[in-house]
Amino acid sequence: MREPLKQAEVLKKLGKICVIDAFKHREPHVIACYVLQYEKPVLIDPGPQSGVHDVVEELKRLKVEPEVIALTHVHLDHAGGAATLAKYFSAKVVVHPRGAKHVVNPTRLWEASRGVLRELADVFGKPDSLEEDRVMITEDCQELDLGEDELVVLHAPGHAPHMQVYYLKDAKVLFPADAVGIGFDGHLIPSTPPPFDYDKALRTLERLRKLKAESVALTHFGLTDKEAIERAKDKIKEWYEIAASCRDVDELIERLLRSDEDVNALYKRYPEGSVLINFFRASVQGIFKCVKGV
Repeated sequence: MREPLKQAEVLKKLGKICVIDAFKHREPHVIACYVLQYEKPVLIDPGPQSGVHDVVEELKRLKVEPEVIALTHVHLDHAGGAATLAKYFSAKVVVHPRGAKHVVNPTRLWEASRGVLRELADVFGKPDSLEEDRVMITEDCQELDLGEDELVVLHAPGHAPHMQVYYLKDAKVLFPADAVGIGFDGHLIPSTPPPFDYDKALRTLERLRKLKAESVALTHFGLTDKEAIERAKDKIKEWYEIAASCRDVDELIERLLRSDEDVNALYKRYPEGSVLINFFRASVQGIFKCVKGV
């Protein structure tokens, strides 16, 4: 995996793609949103509500006014700031059919998020509501014309039932959000929170593997190589097999700390209570519940 990208750095190889650190005010290099500087500018996964100010300031610095805010899914860390930014820039929000209602009225999403994330939900912030006519519902394999390239929407269940990913055709860049997982310092951690669907997640990864992607742009965090897709598939299988013989989540965490060098590196790199440690614990719960059928 390549080193994390600096805030709003224009990627030399890819030219028209920039990354904004949407959570730099709290934990840098944890949540990335991507700016596609084409004739029709697009912002992919704007990040949490609490990061809106930073995103707006970076977009102003880049002199970009997005026409489209493309969501991979509606979880707070990816989409919490979508409605606020859509109003600010008079942009459309592109979302999976099963996620659209939560963009229009985020009340149930917020209540559910607080139940799962607890105080972390407050750190991310409560999403604004958005007028229904600003929301564009996608179809699988739909193509969004950016002028000089096309952004393909692929429905990608597994991490969440309303998940979708984006593939920039000519640039050969995949924006998979949590379908591929969490990357840091060359390591990869699956993102498998409840209600994780093991079979659908593996089918999604196999579908992504068959694309001609040369680069993978992770929300958590930065660019990596296409090999990450296969690594994610293998690691999810490994975790699933280990979870099958564990009594509880605590035992699963202990065994992963002993056997998985990426998990071990995560705990050495990030303190207890950090966002990525919280994400890891949620992922372990998702795998365990999926295995045990609870």
